[in-house]
Amino acid sequence: MPLARQVYALRTGRPGLLLGRRDGTDPDDVSVIARVGYRDVEGVIVGVPMLPSQLLADQEQALRSMTRAVQVIQPVDVVGLGSVLSVVAGRGTALQENTGVPVTTGNAATAWAAWKTVERVRDGRDVAVVGAKGSVGRALIELLGATADPPDLRRFPVVVGANTTGGTVDPSAIAPGTTLVDVALPATLSGSAPGVSVVPGEKLPLPPGYRRDLWGHLFHVVAGYGHGHVYACLLEPLVAVLSGRQTPWAQGRTLTAATVRAFGETAENHGITL
Repeated sequence: MPLARQVYALRTGRPGLLLGRRDGTDPDDVSVIARVGYRDVEGVIVGVPMLPSQLLADQEQALRSMTRAVQVIQPVDVVGLGSVLSVVAGRGTALQENTGVPVTTGNAATAWAAWKTVERVRDGRDVAVVGAKGSVGRALIELLGATADPPDLRRFPVVVGANTTGGTVDPSAIAPGTTLVDVALPATLSGSAPGVSVVPGEKLPLPPGYRRDLWGHLFHVVAGYGHGHVYACLLEPLVAVLSGRQTPWAQGRTLTAATVRAFGETAENHGITL
């Protein structure tokens, strides 16, 4: 059983989940995990304890659980989605229709962080994007002037893993010495790749003044990049509220390079940087 679900079960007092007697599909299993905040915005992290395979296989159930998650924290100004939740049930569209609350997928922040990370490490070298048919991948192709899903990844010194889910690339498909900037969850590679440098593409340092409760500290360790960092997608709804934005940064399959640039500029204006 994934560690994150075990911690969730302990946090929410659900022994059935901890012991494997419940599968996480009951909307009553949805519960608050942690509370975070930045400047004058308060954020609530709500857990949907379904596994990625469950979310993809039963998207109607996923939508019911996500709808319950919004109900748990009402009133709310903006809903942000994380991981596989951002690609099921119409990629935020169905949830917004159900709740009447703006729903943003986190993809604008993910693409911005990946773009800036690649520019920092590429040193003028050619870049390939794996997962270029997705909204994040398409935006990165334009932002980076990259090659989309080439048949031979071994000739590219920098590769971006932007597939919706991970485990899609055999390690032998990437040459030693390659830098892989990865935003896929789980990771892009289906195994270890000696000689390949993997750089987290969505890893942001905590902005000054970011706060969290006791469980928020643990959440950042178990479900993030570590205690001192945060996933970019987690900050996307906070940036929306800070800027007074009434519409999602990203929803459905549409994400333009212009939107990614606009998100990045707004985030930086509010003290969020790579």
